[in-house]
Amino acid sequence: MCRCRAHLVRVLVMGLLLLGTDWGRADDLDHATLEGVVLDPTHAAIPGATITLTERQTGWRRVTTSDERGWYRLTALVPGTYTLRAEAPGFSPLERAELSLRAGQTLRQDLHLRPRGPVEIVTVASSGETLIDPTRTVIGVSLDSEEIERLPLNGRNPLDLVFLLASVQAEPFEARDLGDPATRDVVSGPPQEAGIFSLSGGRAYSNNITLDGFDNNDDRTARERTIPSLESVAEVQVVAHQFSAEYGRASGGRINIFTRRGGNRFHGALFGDFQDESLNANSFFRNARGQKRAPFQRREYGGRLGGPIRRDRLFFFGVVEQQEEPDTDAIIALLPVDPRANPAYPLREVPTGRPFVRDGVWVALFEEDVSAPGRRTYVSARLDAALGPAHQLMFRFDVTRTNRLRARDQGATLREGLFNRQRNSLAYAVQDTWVIGSRFVNQLRFQYSALAPNAQPDTVRPGVIVGSSRGTTLPAASGFIAGAAGFPETRVERRLQWADVLTGQWGRHLLKLGADVMHLRSATRQLQLFFGFYNFPSFGDFVASAPSRYRQRIGDPEQPIHNTILGVFLQEEWRVRPHLTLSMGVRYDRETLLDRDKNNVGPRVAFAWDPCRSGKTAIRGGFGVFYNRILLRTFEDFAVQSRLFEIDLGSGPGATGRLEELNRIGGFPNIFPNDPGHPLVRDLIRPLRNTRSLSPDLRIPYSLQSSLGIERQLGRAFALEVSYVFQRTLRLWRDRNVNAPVPPPGGFVAFLLDPPHGAPGVVLAPDGRTAFDNSARQIADVGIRFVRFDLSATRSRDVGSGAHRIRIYGLNALGGGATTTDPVLAALNAVRVLRPNPELGEVEQLQSDGQATYHGLNVLLRARLASRLWFRASYTLSKLIDLVDVNTSSPQDEFDFFRERGLGRTDERHRLVVSGTVEAPRILGGWELTPVVTLSSGRPFNITTNAQDRNLSDTLTDRPHFLGRGPIRWVSPGDTARSEAMAAHFLFPTIGTNGSLGRNTGRGPGTRRVDVRLSRRFRVSERLALRPWVNAYNLLNTPNFLMTGFYGPLDERQGQSVFLQPRATRRPRTLELGLRLEF
Repeated sequence: MCRCRAHLVRVLVMGLLLLGTDWGRADDLDHATLEGVVLDPTHAAIPGATITLTERQTGWRRVTTSDERGWYRLTALVPGTYTLRAEAPGFSPLERAELSLRAGQTLRQDLHLRPRGPVEIVTVASSGETLIDPTRTVIGVSLDSEEIERLPLNGRNPLDLVFLLASVQAEPFEARDLGDPATRDVVSGPPQEAGIFSLSGGRAYSNNITLDGFDNNDDRTARERTIPSLESVAEVQVVAHQFSAEYGRASGGRINIFTRRGGNRFHGALFGDFQDESLNANSFFRNARGQKRAPFQRREYGGRLGGPIRRDRLFFFGVVEQQEEPDTDAIIALLPVDPRANPAYPLREVPTGRPFVRDGVWVALFEEDVSAPGRRTYVSARLDAALGPAHQLMFRFDVTRTNRLRARDQGATLREGLFNRQRNSLAYAVQDTWVIGSRFVNQLRFQYSALAPNAQPDTVRPGVIVGSSRGTTLPAASGFIAGAAGFPETRVERRLQWADVLTGQWGRHLLKLGADVMHLRSATRQLQLFFGFYNFPSFGDFVASAPSRYRQRIGDPEQPIHNTILGVFLQEEWRVRPHLTLSMGVRYDRETLLDRDKNNVGPRVAFAWDPCRSGKTAIRGGFGVFYNRILLRTFEDFAVQSRLFEIDLGSGPGATGRLEELNRIGGFPNIFPNDPGHPLVRDLIRPLRNTRSLSPDLRIPYSLQSSLGIERQLGRAFALEVSYVFQRTLRLWRDRNVNAPVPPPGGFVAFLLDPPHGAPGVVLAPDGRTAFDNSARQIADVGIRFVRFDLSATRSRDVGSGAHRIRIYGLNALGGGATTTDPVLAALNAVRVLRPNPELGEVEQLQSDGQATYHGLNVLLRARLASRLWFRASYTLSKLIDLVDVNTSSPQDEFDFFRERGLGRTDERHRLVVSGTVEAPRILGGWELTPVVTLSSGRPFNITTNAQDRNLSDTLTDRPHFLGRGPIRWVSPGDTARSEAMAAHFLFPTIGTNGSLGRNTGRGPGTRRVDVRLSRRFRVSERLALRPWVNAYNLLNTPNFLMTGFYGPLDERQGQSVFLQPRATRRPRTLELGLRLEF
C-alpha cells in the first residue's frame, strides 16, 4: 500500500505537468480489444500458443498466437459475448466462457496453462463486473441494451441517454418538454443551428453522432440525421472526452450508437406503450389560470426480429417502430372583432373574448387549442455475413419518415401559418472487416445517406404582423401574425462517405492509420420573405392598409452546396510497461467549402497507468487539438444567399425605397414580381451580398482539451472515478455589423444633442442653432424639416409653427410603436452619416473570433451489488465562460466585443444524476424499480431592453443599467412585490449609450426531477416472456420552471409585476403504460 501511495504522489505531480503539454490517448471507441499473457505454472511465458476467440451469438472466430513474451492481443472486435480458448503443445487447453466485451473496452485476460490433461473449462464473470479498465483514457459512459431497456426514457430517443452523464447540458435556449403549449409564444425555441446538447463545456453544435461508426449528422442544423429505434440499439456510448486521432469532425463530444445483430438463434420482441392526459397531472400555469389539462396523447409501438439465414455464416436483424402523437398547440392572439375589418385581407378566426377598442378598432382576445398531430416511422434492417475465416461483411439500411403539424415560435400566429414539418431520411451502409494474418486488421466502410427536411405553411398569401413596426417578434396577446410569415424551407441533402482504417501490431506497438472522406451535396430553398411581408404598428394601420414596412426577396431561392470533407490520421499506441500505456497521434481535417482554411492539424497524446499493478487503479491524462466542422445553415445564410436580392420599403435605415412605391403594385396585400429584371422592381432591389458576407479571415472553430483523472476500485462492488477537464475553444463564429455607426468624439449623445455645423445632414434652424435636416423625411416620416433631440423621457413633441416648426425626440424615452414618434428610429436615421457606408443599414459579417473556456470536476461512482442492485451516480462541478451563445450571436457593442465576456448559457454550476435498478426477490414478485434522479443548478439568462436598439448599433442585444447589488436571481411566479422591487433596480440607457449590465448575469431556476420505471418479466413458456411496465416522468410533480431569457424591465408591454418571473414549465407528472412480448 505504501508503494502504491508513493506511485500515486509521483504520477499526480507528473500529470499536473502534463496538462500543460501535448498529452492525449488513443482508444478504439468503435470496437473492443482483448489482450493478455500466456503463462505456465512457473509463470514463465509460453510463446506460440494458439488463442481462439469465438463469438457466442454468431459463432465467428478470431485466431492469433502469443509472441516470444507470451503476449497476445486481438483488436477490432465487435462488442458481444465470447468464449476464449488457449492451446499450446504439452499443455492442456484452457477455455473461458461468457466474456462480455463493450465498445471502447480493453479487457485483459492472463491465461495460466497446466501440463497436458483433460480440457479445463473455467467460466468467468462478464466484464460488467470488471469495474476498472486501466488502459482507458476516455471520460464518458457506456450503456448496453439490457440497461437501456430498464430506464425510463420519455419519447424512446436513445440520444437522451447522454443526460445520464452529469457533464452533459442541454443546448442554449432549449425549450424541451413544455408543459403548456400556450407558453410557446413567450419562450422562444433555440435557433436551428444551436445543437442538441453540450458535453463537458463543448459547444452544443460541435458533437459528432455516429451509428455503427458511420456518420449520422445533419451538418446544417447541428443535430442527428436520424434517431434509431431503441429496439435496434445494442449499446450507446457517450464520450465527453477522448484523445484518439482516429475521430474528428467535432470539437465537443462523440455519441456512438451500435445496432443489434442477428445470431444463430431466432429472437425478437413486440412492444407498445401509450400516454394520455387523463393519467397526467396538470401543468403549473394551467392550474394558475384555472384551465384543465391540455389534451395530449402519445402512442409508440413496433417490434424487432433477428436470426440466422445460414448458420455461422449469414444473419439478419430488422426493426419497425412507429410513434403517433396527436398533440395540441395553442393560439393566443388579439384580433379585430370583424374578420373582414380589412376586406383586402380577411381573416378566418373570430375572437370570442370581451371586445374593447384599440387604435380605433374593436378587438378581442382569440384563444384556441389547435390539433398538431405528429407521426414518426422508423424501419431498419441489417445483414451480417462471414465471407471466410478472414472476412466479415455488414450491410445496414434505415428509413425514417416524420410528419408533424406545428406552429411557429410565436403563439400569436393564426392557423393558416401553422407549418407542416416533415423530416425524411434514409441510409445504406456497408462495412468489410479483413483480418490479414495475425498482425493486421483492415476495416473499409461506405455509406450513402439522404435527408429531406421540409417546412411549409398551408398558405402562400403575404405575411402580416399587426402590432410590430419593423420586426417579426410580438409580445403575447398584443396583436396577430397571419399568412406566410414564418420561415418556410425545403431541403434535399445527399452524402457519400468512404472510410478505411488499417491496424497493425508489432510487439508492444499498435499502429493505426486511416482516412475518412465525405462528399456532400445539398440544395436548400429558403422561402422566407419570398411571398412578401407587411408590418403594421397598430390595428388602425392594418384596417387602413397603411404598413410601416414591406419586405420581399427576389430571385432563385435554391441554395446549392457542394462540400468535400477529408480527414486523415496516424496513431500509435505504445505499451511502455505492462501497466503503462502511451499513445500519440496526429489528425488533419479539411473542408473544400472553406478552402482557405488548410492548416487544421490536430496533435493528440495520452497516457494510462496502473501504479499499483493490481488492475484496481488507473490514472489517466491527455491533451489534444480538435477541429469542428462547417455549420452549413450559417454558411449558407452568409455566403450562398448573396445571389439573391431584396426589397425593403420603409423609413428605417437601409431601406431600398419609400412605402409609396407600393402603389406600383396596387398597395396591400399585393407583392412584386419575382424577377430582378422586371421594370417594377429593378430600381427597388439591392443584392443581399451588400448586407451579408463572410469574413476573409473566417476559419473552422477548434478546441484545446486536456484532462487528468484517477479511477479506483473500492472493494468488490464499487468504482470511483474523479477527473478534471479543461477545454478552451477558439475561433467560434459570431455575427458582426461592419456597417454600424462609428461613435464620434464625445459619443452619440453629444452628436445628437449638438450636431456640429457643417456635418452632412446638419443645417441651421431658424433660431440659429444646428438641427438635423428632415426636408426629404430622411430622419422621421413627418412633414417637419428640422429635427432635434433632448434628454427628456418624452417620445416626441413639436415646438414652433409653420416653417419654424421643429420635431424634438427624447433620448430617455421608450422606443418602438409608431414610426413617426419613435425616438430610437429617428436617432438611427440621424447617425446614418457616421456609418462606413451611409447608403446601407446593417451589414452582417460572419467572423470567427469568439472564445469559450470550461473547467469541470467530474465524479462518477458505480456499483453492482450482487445481481439485484446496481447504480451510477454522476456529479459535475463546472464553470463556462464565453463570448457568444450561438454561432450567429451579436454583441451589444460592435466596437468592444470583449464586453460580452460572461457566463455561458449552458453553465450549470452543479449537476447530479443518480440512476440504478433494484430487483425484488422472486418471493416478492421479482419487480424491478429503476429511478433516475436529476438535480442541477439554474442556468444563466440574459436581460435585454425588449428589442430596443438603445446604443444605435442596429442589433437588438442591448442591455439595461443595473443599479442594485448582489446576484440577479429569478423570482417565484406570483411574487409581485419581489418583481416590482427588482424592476426598480433597472433603468433603460439613454439612446446612444450602452447599458452597464453584463451579459447573462441573471441566474434561473434549477432542475429537480425524478423519473421511475416499474416493470416485471413474466415467463410464459421457455421461449416466451411478457414484460409490462409503468413509467412515471417527474414522479413528484415538481414545477421545473424554464427561463431562457427575459425582456425588460421597463417596457410598458411587459409589466413590472412579473419581472424576472418564469413564464413556462416543463411537463408535469406524466405516466406511461407499456407491454413487451419477448420471444
